[in-house]
Parts: sequence; C-alpha cells; structure tokens
Amino acid sequence: MAFALGCTVGGAFTGVVLGVFSGLLSPLTAGLRLGLFVLAALALAVLDLVQPVLRLPQRKELIPQEVFHRGMGRGGFRFGLEYGCGFRTLVPSAASYIAAVFLLCAVLPLPYAVLLGAVFGLSRSLAVLQYVLLGAPGWQAFLARHSRLLERAGSLVALAALVASAVLLLA
Repeated sequence: MAFALGCTVGGAFTGVVLGVFSGLLSPLTAGLRLGLFVLAALALAVLDLVQPVLRLPQRKELIPQEVFHRGMGRGGFRFGLEYGCGFRTLVPSAASYIAAVFLLCAVLPLPYAVLLGAVFGLSRSLAVLQYVLLGAPGWQAFLARHSRLLERAGSLVALAALVASAVLLLA
C-alpha cells in the first residue's frame, strides 16, 4: 500500500511540474499545440517501434536498495515516490513520454494536470503490484517472453488515446 501511495504522490508531483511548464506553451494557439503534440507523439511511437531498446533520455540505474534501510513501509513509499514520478527510473516504453508531451501541449488547468499525473503514478504501481501479487512462475515467464511487445503495445494505446483526447480538447 505504501508503494502505491508513493507512486501516486510521485506522479502528482510530475503532474505539477508539467502543468507549470505547460504555461510556457499557452501563448501558442490550440491548433499549433495540437500539431506539435501529434508530431511529437507520432515520432516517439515510431522511435519506440523501430528500436530494440528504447533510447530516450532516462536514468539507466535502478533505484538503490538503500531506500529500504528505514523499514519496508518508509522504503516502499520512497521507492514508489521515485518510481511514480517517472523520471528517476528506467522507462521501458515511449508511453510515458507521450503522456508528458500531452500534458505540456494541452495546457490544462493545474488541478487536472495534477490528477493526470497522480493517475500516471498509480498506474505505474499496478505492474509492480501485479508482479508481486501474481508472481507465479508462469506469469513471470510470460512477461519475460513478451515484455518488449507489451511495452510497444502500451505506446500505441497511449498514442491513440492521447491523440484522440488532444483532438477533442484542442481542435
């Protein structure tokens, strides 16, 4: 539970940061922001599809185990905080980048940006919680065989959903 809460708080923090920075794009017309988003999102999705391993700016190291030295509750929360923010950890697909570009280009009211960031963080916790709770050997073997395919599918789903949202919001 502490991990999921930490992920949600970390994602909300990212939502705040992206929501504030989106103000820099607010002088641009909605149509121009929509065009920028669609171009960037398509470029990110294509990059994700053609590369065997995603090569976008990200931290290559895992979160250090020292975060758990003060206990599992505190450690789980801190690990979740760092994992949920999305920029302190490894990012396996372009979906996170597509979502970040959406938040920047949509120029949403800050509470909406925070809410979307929190949902992003919470959703990052689901994969880890599934792995922990359903970590049967068959599930782990399936993920090991199909992880890159699932990551790419996630990027395409994020692309479709966020482009549709951007068109409805900005067109």
